[in-house]
Amino acid sequence: MTAAVMLCCCTEDPVITAKVPGGAENMTQRVNVTIGGTTHRATFTVNGAVQTLLTMLGVAPITFEANDYGDFEKVGTLERTLPTSDVQITSRPGDILLYNGNQVVIFYGSNTWDYTRLGRIDSLTADELKTFLKAGQGKVNITLSLPE
Repeated sequence: MTAAVMLCCCTEDPVITAKVPGGAENMTQRVNVTIGGTTHRATFTVNGAVQTLLTMLGVAPITFEANDYGDFEKVGTLERTLPTSDVQITSRPGDILLYNGNQVVIFYGSNTWDYTRLGRIDSLTADELKTFLKAGQGKVNITLSLPE
């Protein structure tokens, strides 16, 4: 099996399209993640949950309150339940996953559970990620938005 990858460079943040056997495509989308006035970009995969989330973000940014849980993640509840395609995942720092269809989990540690993959913050080290997420400091407001 072979896979061809095409990189579209017409914007500052590329959308990557991977052609896989059988003609299916797996696209990724960049999403802003903002906490306390600081914004980092995340790369989101495309699945039913992300497609619904991107449609919502096309209307307006989404802000939710998130709290530390288990000393390895920030978790917050969305106002709407998204479609799920849960599989057992061992998370890594920077992973953004969906739990129970309506809880966004951003990891600064690791856990193994059934989640739907949303995306990943790739640009931060583990320590930078903890600082950005205000790990261990309780409640934060997280805003997801589309890059302009």
